[in-house]
Amino acid sequence: MILETERLLLSEYQLDNLEDFFELKSCNEVWNYSTFIPLKEKDEAKPLLDNLINDKNNGKYVFMALYKKDTNEFIGEAGIIGHNPNANRCEVGYNLLPQYWNHGYATEITKGIVKYAFECLDFERIESLVLQINKTSCKVLEKSGFLVEGVLRNFNRCETGYRNVCYYGIISSDLCEK
Repeated sequence: MILETERLLLSEYQLDNLEDFFELKSCNEVWNYSTFIPLKEKDEAKPLLDNLINDKNNGKYVFMALYKKDTNEFIGEAGIIGHNPNANRCEVGYNLLPQYWNHGYATEITKGIVKYAFECLDFERIESLVLQINKTSCKVLEKSGFLVEGVLRNFNRCETGYRNVCYYGIISSDLCEK
């Protein structure tokens, strides 16, 4: 799948993305609000990238490489990261390098993925989970049409204790109402 928005291009990871993939996966700031433990060594990135590419080749929904369309500059990853075919729903996510935060890229790609998931893949429901303390990411989802449907208390465990997670959702008819 290749998805284009006004300023962005989302495409499948390739083996030659290893440098960019490692830069993203080793950036502590990116993973501050996540359970992912940032990589320390580049050789840790290759097996992860290989697995991601294999999962994609086997028909799974996974993160994809995200680029600025005008410069072909890698800025992070985004995509449909899981789905439940029985319930006709999927989950979306995004991770951007810090230098690309606060430029509207996360909202732009999220809106593009939502449109694609509803119009091309015919999903009925799209979900996303975000730490309650990650106010910026909560805003991204809300600007993209998601509604907070609940708070999962002590859902995420970290070295300092437990954190609450906001459960966001959007259904196909929500787009018609906007």
